[in-house]
Amino acid sequence: MPHPSAPAAGLSSDQIEHYRTHGFVIVPKLLRPEEVERYRARAAQIARGDHPEQAASRIMRDIRFAKGLLPVPADPEHALWKIMNPDRFDPCLAECLRLPRLLDAVASLIGGDLLAFLLQFIYKPPGVAEAIHPFHQDGVFFRFEPHDAIVGAWLALDPVDADNGTLCVVPGSHRLPVTDHRQVPGVNKDSLAASSVEGDAEVLAKAFYVEIPPGDGVLFHPHLYHRTGGNRTQRHRRVITIHFAAATCRPTAEIIREFGFTSVRGRTYEGCLQPLASPDIGFRL
Repeated sequence: MPHPSAPAAGLSSDQIEHYRTHGFVIVPKLLRPEEVERYRARAAQIARGDHPEQAASRIMRDIRFAKGLLPVPADPEHALWKIMNPDRFDPCLAECLRLPRLLDAVASLIGGDLLAFLLQFIYKPPGVAEAIHPFHQDGVFFRFEPHDAIVGAWLALDPVDADNGTLCVVPGSHRLPVTDHRQVPGVNKDSLAASSVEGDAEVLAKAFYVEIPPGDGVLFHPHLYHRTGGNRTQRHRRVITIHFAAATCRPTAEIIREFGFTSVRGRTYEGCLQPLASPDIGFRL
């Protein structure tokens, strides 16, 4: 599937059209090489214990290591599932919420008043082919609307491909409503799967595997069916994920506290989503 290239600031009209039509768009060079190295290095330090004691619950092992099904590697970073909302405790990784090129691109899609939430550094442990996240829609977690005013960002810190667990998307599926999702055995906690989608031949025939170098990223709609496979290689597969909502989005039910919205551009609005005044250093829903 061809993808238009990105201008220096914001998205081109072709990129915006690609996003509207397919539910996602690949955006090159969202991170500079020095930023890729900076965030990789800092995340590795955190994985190896350089973090406040109260933040330990935010450094999460893959379920196979957490349950003792596999021996923990000598390098603890190779056992990680994710670092959850590191902006709560680490100024370096908190920079990711305000990357100018990323904010320009997101603003092209949902406007210039932006809230960021759910910053995660997500790993695929080398050699763990079973570490999959089945097809799902992120919108199942989002108790605010409209969902068309929400964008997910997936930024590669390593070369990503089908062998090491890249992002796989189903173009056009963003037009569907949020469907039924369930927890499935052997998958990390709260990594829900869309019912009757994983393994469906028609879905797989339409699926597109993202292959991009470090620093490139994908912007995607919260209704887009997407999955990640396991890592069949001995290479790293590290990515940054962040979600953004237009500041005019309104709650439809109680918001999951862990989201902890941060105003990153523009202004907020009365009666709409608001930044969390005192986000928790430790993880809790």
